[in-house]
Amino acid sequence: MPHPCPACGFEVFDEPSGCYEICPVCGWEDDPVQLRFPAMQGGANRESLFELQKEVLQKLPLHIVVHDGFHRCVDWRPLNQEEARNTGGTPTTGKGYFDAVDAEESKYCWQIMGGRGI
Repeated sequence: MPHPCPACGFEVFDEPSGCYEICPVCGWEDDPVQLRFPAMQGGANRESLFELQKEVLQKLPLHIVVHDGFHRCVDWRPLNQEEARNTGGTPTTGKGYFDAVDAEESKYCWQIMGGRGI
């Protein structure tokens, strides 16, 4: 069963969130640290998850549910402004980033707290 890209919502990954696969739809590298800190730039991607979601939705709005043979996950939703805020613990150094990789299991924002987000 394919897993959705957190940036575009299309089911493209063979592994669950944080697998470092690159999305063939939007180019997002599935970085577990950026998934936990969605406003953090850097890591595996130059842009933050929140920034890329906004860009992707301009090109592929929510009403587009199939693109290049990939289906958008019916449960996927983009982050809202409040959810995208970085909270305490956001890595600010390379060492902090690598320490954060295995610090906590990555989860999709729309599956946390009954779908209410981070």
